[in-house]
Amino acid sequence: MVVIDNCLPVSWVNFLRQNGQVARHWREIGAPDAPDIQILQWATEHDAVILTQDLDFTKLLFQSRANLPSIIQLRVDDVRPQNVGEEVVLILKQYQQDLQTGALITINANKSRLRILPLQS
Repeated sequence: MVVIDNCLPVSWVNFLRQNGQVARHWREIGAPDAPDIQILQWATEHDAVILTQDLDFTKLLFQSRANLPSIIQLRVDDVRPQNVGEEVVLILKQYQQDLQTGALITINANKSRLRILPLQS
């Protein structure tokens, strides 16, 4: 399952579902002003991957040295699914095993980067 962070449009839910993914927007799950740590905990408990543009998740993963949850972080200007959605779906399929065991994947304009969790300096 993919849980879409509040900083991303709700349109991600339908896009991911249309591409064979189980997806929910955080607004369906919890309070819109929930702290990032609460979203991390929920995702861990429900074996979900977090899709976000928020850099705070990376900081929290680094501080906790946690193996899960996995995060796909968008580092592009246009975060709408019609701009970067195909790449996200490809990554969800291509790195499915890594995402199940713990990974941080950052998608930039020209490339993506995979880091296995836990994050270390």
